Amino acid sequence: MKNYLDIINQIFEINQKLIIEKSEVKYSRNFDKIFNLLEEDGYKISNPIGETFSETRTDLEASLIGNGTKRIITRVFKPIIYFKNDEGIVLVQKGIVVAE
Repeated sequence: MKNYLDIINQIFEINQKLIIEKSEVKYSRNFDKIFNLLEEDGYKISNPIGETFSETRTDLEASLIGNGTKRIITRVFKPIIYFKNDEGIVLVQKGIVVAE
């Protein structure tokens, strides 16, 4: 499973860099296909960018910026990864994010 997590994180990071460079449109079909193949193998990859951050979330590790009561996730370093098997859905990696 560790190799899968490393591969997912690398693919996610490449995709994020392409989004920043505004080049992701050229490769979106390829990334969609990769993520669909991973889901077929039981992995659910969640990118929480733009979601409201709550300190009660157990699926994230966040660096907080500012003093506001309503923080939005503005940067995602690692996605949230779940694995689905016969016993249910298990969190296998917490997302690493910045919330401001």
